[in-house]
Amino acid sequence: MDIRDLLDDEDLDGLDFSSLQTLNRMQNISAGIELDYDKGSYPPLETMLDFIRVNWDKKSVNIDPESLSVNGICVQDDMQTYLDSPCISSGNKKEALKSPLAFLVNYEEKLPAKSGKHFELGTFAHLAFLEPSLFEKVIVAPDCNLVYKEGVIQMINFYRELEGKENAVFSKDRKIDDLRKILQAYQDRCNHQIIQPEHKVIIDLIKHHYYTYGNGIISRILKGALVEVSMYGKETNGLDVRIRPDAINLKENIGVDAIISFKTSRADTLSKFYYDCAKLQYEVSEGMYQDVATSVTGRNFNVTIMIMLQTVPPYQPAVIWWDPDDIEIGKYKSNLASSIILESMENKYYPGFDIKAESGNYGIIKGKLPLWAGKEELPTASE
Repeated sequence: MDIRDLLDDEDLDGLDFSSLQTLNRMQNISAGIELDYDKGSYPPLETMLDFIRVNWDKKSVNIDPESLSVNGICVQDDMQTYLDSPCISSGNKKEALKSPLAFLVNYEEKLPAKSGKHFELGTFAHLAFLEPSLFEKVIVAPDCNLVYKEGVIQMINFYRELEGKENAVFSKDRKIDDLRKILQAYQDRCNHQIIQPEHKVIIDLIKHHYYTYGNGIISRILKGALVEVSMYGKETNGLDVRIRPDAINLKENIGVDAIISFKTSRADTLSKFYYDCAKLQYEVSEGMYQDVATSVTGRNFNVTIMIMLQTVPPYQPAVIWWDPDDIEIGKYKSNLASSIILESMENKYYPGFDIKAESGNYGIIKGKLPLWAGKEELPTASE
């Protein structure tokens, strides 16, 4: 495989990374060095399918995160703890491939974990696919006018019914503000997700797809999986890194050690979804996930399974077995990004787009539009 196939034109066009040796080597690599790997190191899809066919109803093996902490840490911590870690993530690496400055800004930005107070279809579907019992925890509340006592009492009794309690009876002189405080207390401890009727229809459809797609293969692939686990390790170059795949599963459960990623998408075709994967550089994340998981656990994580769900009609899922070539491309880009990050940190130098200018040009870039810009159709005479 020619390394020029690994990076798009935008990555390669006009590069002159004279300030950093790693970025300079990027130019030399683009001259035609081939990247070779052992295709036999990646199992075919049939390896997993053969195992699942024989062991479909077999009880799953529980995965203990501590037992996977061989050369690092594998733990089911909360999202905020993961986000607060100073270790390098795949998102940081994607920014480093843009420029060292883009990496620095991204790395120093501290993001809070998303709040779960407001219902988001994509977020719910993500969680429900990993924990299908959540499908049973959504319900539509009655349309009550909370301006009046009657409406507040009706809503209180709705929540009491969810808790298996009988309807409450309140005296006529009970103040509406007191009733609203009681209602708020029920809402705060409710373990159901209250949704709109239109969302309930969609969720029921998604639930149907979850259990019927591929004769139930989604739930079988996730059987016994360890979900939303964080791994903290060190690359061979010394860089401290972190990953948080949506799920992992082991040979004992599905015949292969696999990274399982879940993505929601507005793409209406698979080809559009593949385009979006490339545009968003999912290969960098997936390649890094395999490398770090392999290093931390001592197991050979050499399979990536991506579960995609449309968030537009008809809300179809797709289960995708990632091609080894794409994973290798991702690993290459991930390693290149690590070199850029380490060298930038060592030199304490984080240039931006000025690194794409030729040496001595004071950051002025000789721009050239892509080839497709010159393919505009010329006007033709009508007959």
